[in-house]
Amino acid sequence: MSDKPFVSIGDAGLLHNPRSRRDILKLMAMGGSLMLLPAALAACGDDNPTSPGSDVTPNSGSPLIIDFAKGDIAVLQFAYALEQLEADFYTRVVGNFDASNLTAAEKAVLLDIKYHEVQHRELFKAALGASNDFTVNPTYPGVNFRDRTSVLMAAKTFEDLGVAAYNGAGQYLASADLLTLAGKIVSVEARHASVIRDLLNPKSGDFSPTAFDDVYSPTKVAGAAQNFVVEKLGFANAPGTFVQGPNNNG
Repeated sequence: MSDKPFVSIGDAGLLHNPRSRRDILKLMAMGGSLMLLPAALAACGDDNPTSPGSDVTPNSGSPLIIDFAKGDIAVLQFAYALEQLEADFYTRVVGNFDASNLTAAEKAVLLDIKYHEVQHRELFKAALGASNDFTVNPTYPGVNFRDRTSVLMAAKTFEDLGVAAYNGAGQYLASADLLTLAGKIVSVEARHASVIRDLLNPKSGDFSPTAFDDVYSPTKVAGAAQNFVVEKLGFANAPGTFVQGPNNNG
């Protein structure tokens, strides 16, 4: 995969200068395409997983601090960290297809999800620019990438967490354009979550177990994601308030 972003908008300062609306509309247009993009059109989603893999203890690395004093930039960084984790996970899943006991149909679904997550990651990377970029190093203790159940249960964890994270972080976005973009992406993540649940328990109500999706605070999301990240996740100037969702569990 090329290391060039899909949408070249330069530094993240573009989000706040007079050209930002045009640039964000570009991102929104791309975000909409992510819902429909078939695997055949996403060949550039081929990627190499981030080191180290599954043998490094979570929370054992250097601090990775997201400063919410940056406003919308911080929310994008928060989403970017999660998308790095998801893209890396599915890249590893696909890389182990030949040795796994996943069915052909399941592999097709997971390959499509991988393309989506890689594109989400690259979208945020482009929006943030070099000055706000960073690397998350995932680790997967207890995940057997050759075992169907282990892979699908981990995928369920990541997708459910991603949906709850976007739902919760949206309240901190000042830009209506960025909120629209986040809404488009979370709708894709919700579809991922439903299809993974259906693979685990076909033709059941598990694909949509509650009337409303969860809404998690950044702190709760970071605590859950920390189980799969080498760096020590943390926030500076974290929001002092959080509006609970319908499930009241954020």
